[in-house]
Amino acid sequence: MSRWLKWLRVAAGVVIAGALTAALVDFRDAVPWWFGRLPASAQFIPALMAGMIGVWLVLALISLVAGRIYCSTLCPLGVLQDVLARLAAPWRRGKPPARRYAQPLTWIRHLVLWGTVAGVVAGARGFTFSLVDPFSNFGRIAADLFRPVVILANNLVAGAANFLGVGTLYRVDPQWAGWGALHQPVLLLGLLVVLVAWRGRLYCNTLCPVGTLFGLLARRAAFRLTIDRDACGKCGECLPACKAQCIDLRAQSIDFSRCVACYNCLGACPEKGIGYRFSWVRRSRPIAPESAASPPRRAFLAEIMLAGVALATPRLHARGRDRPAEEPRTSDQAAAKEPSRAICPPGAGGVHQFVERCTACHLCLSACPTQVLQPAFLEYGFLGMMKPRLDFTKGPCTYTCRECTAVCPDGALGRIDLADKQLIQIGEAHLDVEQCIVKTKGTDCAACSEQCPTQAVTTVPYGQNLRLPQLNPDYCIGCGGCEFACPVLPRKAITVTGLQRHGRAKKALEKKVVAPVPTGDFPF
Repeated sequence: MSRWLKWLRVAAGVVIAGALTAALVDFRDAVPWWFGRLPASAQFIPALMAGMIGVWLVLALISLVAGRIYCSTLCPLGVLQDVLARLAAPWRRGKPPARRYAQPLTWIRHLVLWGTVAGVVAGARGFTFSLVDPFSNFGRIAADLFRPVVILANNLVAGAANFLGVGTLYRVDPQWAGWGALHQPVLLLGLLVVLVAWRGRLYCNTLCPVGTLFGLLARRAAFRLTIDRDACGKCGECLPACKAQCIDLRAQSIDFSRCVACYNCLGACPEKGIGYRFSWVRRSRPIAPESAASPPRRAFLAEIMLAGVALATPRLHARGRDRPAEEPRTSDQAAAKEPSRAICPPGAGGVHQFVERCTACHLCLSACPTQVLQPAFLEYGFLGMMKPRLDFTKGPCTYTCRECTAVCPDGALGRIDLADKQLIQIGEAHLDVEQCIVKTKGTDCAACSEQCPTQAVTTVPYGQNLRLPQLNPDYCIGCGGCEFACPVLPRKAITVTGLQRHGRAKKALEKKVVAPVPTGDFPF
């Protein structure tokens, strides 16, 4: 039965990572919003940020019972490392080398762990979690790197299909992020390739604070993978199968705090000398130490510290979430109109709240149908790097769309009704009539007013049979339809600037059209 654990793990990992990958690389809007939202909500840090206490308590309980199953099945970055290892296998000659037991790099693990805690305590929670969250790191790799590559592959196939007369496929322009936002996933993917080729799951056991947390819990797990000394013949078949280099064959022990529950060793052992055993019992004879890991006191202190952060983070988030998203933090209305260099999506409440909560998983970027959401570099400031922003050179924020709020797993974008979304003011339009081509070239246009869904931009008679745009900022929600449609280059005649704190626009009154009273014998 224990040999089937590996295949159950593989099946679960393929389903979860496959669903997330499909949602992140989707460029045809073929994947429903829940396809990525459901597995994303089961990730540890997004659940922590969203205040889903039940989810992360279940994940912690699983680790305390059976070890780091999260790292082997639920974490897409862990599955990605397994895929990279599988892709590298054909390049090896013969059997993979037998990896000896490696001493845990405890000081690096604690440095990353306590650095994460320090970043959260210092008030840079969103920035810190965006750097260390394995799901968010996977999301940026998939959305910013894999997705454009998939689009390029689609274009090659579409070109060949169209040449052969098959019109079901069509070309799509790939959207590459700027280097300022693209360098992080590029460097991370390169680091993963190097670490996987060198030491397997070294990233999970050294640089990932989530893995360290679950490792501390797995050290006290009720059921642990252990070696039966009577059955073990020290053949060494388990060593090349272990991704974590946590099997000490000389001491016949397994450092279960680093074991990522891949279960490869179960199938590799010809004598069936490795298996799950209940460990919460007193043993009559001393056993060899599991590893030269950190002392129990240090591990206990780390557990207490992490528990405090885990409990405090959802409460801090809940306090911020309890504030109305469109209510200014001060009574001064001018403070609510303070401009921002970057425009954050509807449902965020404001730039400060968004940067604090968002972990930059980029699931919303893939879900956005107009690709108006793009990763930021320094538009939000240093702490807002890689967070989504609206770029109206790519497209407008569609008036009837709420895809970004539907897929957001960490609570950075709250779920909102469509009627509320259509009144949330994320920015303000600014009209420079002197730049308008109606004035400069005497050409009729009205593109901005035709694209405005709220009647904030209308037209008035101008000159001979022309109409000049005029703006009523009270009705403007900052969707960017006018800026995207404006044909004036290089500087648009109408532009949109973001608001630090989202407001609420007035709803324009619909004009009733009264039909003329028919005269004569025929009313048509």
